[in-house]
Amino acid sequence: MPAADNLIVEYLDNPNFAAISVLMDVGSPYSCDAWGNFGNIRLPILINGGYSLTFGNQNGLESKFFTNTQIPKRVFIDHELKVYDIVVGYMSEAEIKIKIDEMLELIED
Repeated sequence: MPAADNLIVEYLDNPNFAAISVLMDVGSPYSCDAWGNFGNIRLPILINGGYSLTFGNQNGLESKFFTNTQIPKRVFIDHELKVYDIVVGYMSEAEIKIKIDEMLELIED
């Protein structure tokens, strides 16, 4: 997570941006609380709802995007809470930054 923290930290003061992490390997090697102690104290927002991808089959927000074990997965949600893009697999920091900047520019227009 520290690599992502370095990229995301530049957006933290923007009220139109939030970063949320869904942690799927609780206890391997760290608990959700332990993960929360790493990196920047202002991020990430950790959803700690259980040990399954659907957080106990509660059909929460995470179940819309994490219905299989393909990780890493980046879900970009716009200011209207619509899915802007979903990328499965590796994204470079530059690619993530471009995607975030595109979305922020749409808000400003």
